[in-house]
Amino acid sequence: MKEFKLPSIKWHDLTSHFTRPKLEILSLIIILICALSVFTGRIASKQAMTFNNGALQYNGYVVANKMNGQGKLTFDNGDIYEGQFTNGIFHGQGTYTSASGWVYTGQFKNGYADGKGKLTTEGQATYEGTFKQGIYQYEN
Repeated sequence: MKEFKLPSIKWHDLTSHFTRPKLEILSLIIILICALSVFTGRIASKQAMTFNNGALQYNGYVVANKMNGQGKLTFDNGDIYEGQFTNGIFHGQGTYTSASGWVYTGQFKNGYADGKGKLTTEGQATYEGTFKQGIYQYEN
């Protein structure tokens, strides 16, 4: 059996190619690459996305593969939400229009009508005021 010998590499041979200015430039490049990789994942881009085999269609801003910012979500039953999203859920100002005819316009929090808003039912009854987790808060 033949014996293989690896060439001997001395530390001095390796370090003689790297001068201090070259190492500083290399370090700066590595830092810039790391910084860019962190920030590019957080840049909002406008996209059209489809979920659940076409049951949901989204057109709007996306950050880190989640609906973030202004957008429009259309459900396969005809319901439409148009407004602000945070991490993929309704959050901020928006309008939810159901296929059956009722419309809510106002504030959303964690996916629910929450805050000041206006609900108009199919029969055109209007409830305007404060909502908490999707429930109208009657004022006494």
